Amino acid sequence: MKVILKTYKYRLLPNKKQEEILARYFGAVRFVYNHFLAERKKQYDKTGKSDNYFAQAKTLTNLKKQEEYSWLKEVNSQTLQQSLRHLETAYTNFFRGNARFPRFKAKKNGGSFHIPQHCSIENGKIYIPKFKDGIKIVEHRPFKGGEVRNMTISVTSSGKYYVSILTQISYEPLQKTNAKVGIDLG
Repeated sequence: MKVILKTYKYRLLPNKKQEEILARYFGAVRFVYNHFLAERKKQYDKTGKSDNYFAQAKTLTNLKKQEEYSWLKEVNSQTLQQSLRHLETAYTNFFRGNARFPRFKAKKNGGSFHIPQHCSIENGKIYIPKFKDGIKIVEHRPFKGGEVRNMTISVTSSGKYYVSILTQISYEPLQKTNAKVGIDLG
């Protein structure tokens, strides 16, 4: 039994209420990333070291309990934690010499957020946390199934929404037949 990871990308057609919730998601993910990037920069300037993902995830939990940041509770917690994971990856790549120093995220570039679990696709709609009715998709090619691993929702600067769905498909490889194949390159 072998496993293949396959990605499907579809256009989303959210209604006005869903667009507002998606805007909250994009804003909260951008805020968390920028807030903790600034915090890491400050810590590094003072002590020469900065927190890792686990310390920042704990700080995020405490931040959500504060009155002025209670709006972060409107967004799925795994999505916010995934934003911290992306920041950790950016720092790791920088210190390995594979990338430049992480930059702050800007609103003008659109945005994206990652849903690592509790997501599915059924009847031409995707279902993610906080979206009970599902968001309609333009299924320009058939979704051939498999286990949905995660989803990434993005918006372009022109206001178009897209979803990338990562699936895992198990298959049985074909048996070898020892038959010969001729290829004509002319």
